[in-house]
Amino acid sequence: MCPTQETTDKTAPDPWEQQPDEPPKWYTRFRIFLRLGPSRNLTAAYRIWANSQARPSQTTRKKSKEWRWEERAIAYDKAKREEKAAFEAAREAESRERNLHLNGKIFDAINAAFDVADLENLTKEEARALLPTLRGYLSTVSELQRRHKQSSLASDHLTAASGWPELDPETEKILDLFADEEQETYQ
Repeated sequence: MCPTQETTDKTAPDPWEQQPDEPPKWYTRFRIFLRLGPSRNLTAAYRIWANSQARPSQTTRKKSKEWRWEERAIAYDKAKREEKAAFEAAREAESRERNLHLNGKIFDAINAAFDVADLENLTKEEARALLPTLRGYLSTVSELQRRHKQSSLASDHLTAASGWPELDPETEKILDLFADEEQETYQ
């Protein structure tokens, strides 16, 4: 590509924007055509701007070809699809990041719970009483690790709606309690 062509390409408007020398009247009509979406057609656009049930005139057909309405509309649709895909990818990445942050908070809370529990000095009865809770923690940690690995290996296939395991309210209370205690310890 020669330098002058590169400069021209950078300053050229997007295909769906008003083109150099395109009369405002025809650009306004093109915008109506464009807003009709991917199933657009010249007849529907004409009926809107002409406020008539008639078919497009020969002049209208000629001008729509001269200003490449179909080609420009296809470029617009493609750009909108790409924009939407980029938005969705960013949203999913943000969701994964939030989930990883939650994962870290849960791991920290579980570690704090184990530190406070002083498991080595429990009686057998106390240890047995804690078994269901410990099993729940182990299950949660295992599921979080599995999902973290899954999101790392196949992040483009994990949708934002896939979510992370929800904890039962009792486990959440315990984790919050221990997380609060751990924060007080470090302050």
